[in-house]
Amino acid sequence: MQREELERIVNEIRGYYDTDSTKMYPEEGRHPARTYLDGDWALREQHMLDRFPQIVGHASQIPEPGDFYTDDTTGKPLLIVRQEDGSVKAFLNICRHRAARLCDEESGRKKVFVCPYHAWSFRRDGGLQSVPRPEGFCNVEKADLGLFEMPVEVRHGLIWVVPTVGAEIDVANHLGGFDEELSSFNMDDMVQERAEILTFDMNWKFVVDGFLEVYHFAKLHQNSIAPYFHGWHSPYEARGQNGRLVGVRKAFDKVNETGPDGISTEDLLKTIALNYVLFPNTVLVWQADHFECWTAYPGETPEDCVVRVQSITTREQASEEHKPKWEKNWKILIGTVVAEDWAVSKTIQESIHAMPDDTMLFGRNEPGLQHFHTRLIEQVEEING
Repeated sequence: MQREELERIVNEIRGYYDTDSTKMYPEEGRHPARTYLDGDWALREQHMLDRFPQIVGHASQIPEPGDFYTDDTTGKPLLIVRQEDGSVKAFLNICRHRAARLCDEESGRKKVFVCPYHAWSFRRDGGLQSVPRPEGFCNVEKADLGLFEMPVEVRHGLIWVVPTVGAEIDVANHLGGFDEELSSFNMDDMVQERAEILTFDMNWKFVVDGFLEVYHFAKLHQNSIAPYFHGWHSPYEARGQNGRLVGVRKAFDKVNETGPDGISTEDLLKTIALNYVLFPNTVLVWQADHFECWTAYPGETPEDCVVRVQSITTREQASEEHKPKWEKNWKILIGTVVAEDWAVSKTIQESIHAMPDDTMLFGRNEPGLQHFHTRLIEQVEEING
């Protein structure tokens, strides 16, 4: 993070210390609870999600030409392949003959992808290589039967796909004011230390909600992370559709006393956690020496979801020497978010249908929730008409 921006955040937090306050929205907000339940609304959300860049992995998963992995989290079957020139392409994992799933393996390295149904084969670049008994298809051009290519871009080490054939992708524009800020962390030089795909019985938006306010820390996380974080004093800044919530560690108390002068940028960053809420479904969390990346996708119903969790750090930190550290970190990560945040969200999912007034109440001290859900409804309505 640029020093000037970091000092601005530090001074904002110090102001909240002085006044025992936090970032406030102009007024309370009321949100329709049915958006977590309604099937028609869920379909409209999916249509909206299909128009935005979504994170489907990390570039370090496919380091060499021919390396690939498959992914179904967006709701579309994807095949992501490293090309000969080092670029990355993404395709629908569907044979152009009869729509059979082309590749069943989760990952690997191939020169050619061969359909298990009729043995049509496709090159790494998606082009159709061969058709058994071609006389049966003499009136079609092989050049027109390559795999359907998806809009894909690698930025900040992450692989982004817009899950709609023919759509445009511009991740820098999508990130807006946060693109330059994320560049300052040199994420292109980082690697995925580990990742997991999780499923859970709650709406996908609850995953994002958990990173949009710290009001719940004192009670929900009283036996886990609350001793290390303040549940107050947090800046929130909206930039376009995206936002950034700053978690304030108890270690910031000394910075509040002395100010940022004489403290290195690296040490200042250790006193906060940066939650970048990247619209519509990703939260990227800076945790002093690594990033957590949470990307939430709708499940088969409005009441379940699929979540990709990635831990991203430097190559040196991802070495075997540091593996015990990351094992411990992952245990804390899952134990806090899944066992606490998601556990209570599951109870909300189970009871929210009983709300007589169909209302979720967002406080003035929860500006991230208000901004995110306002933008989400706007985009769903704009894209669906």
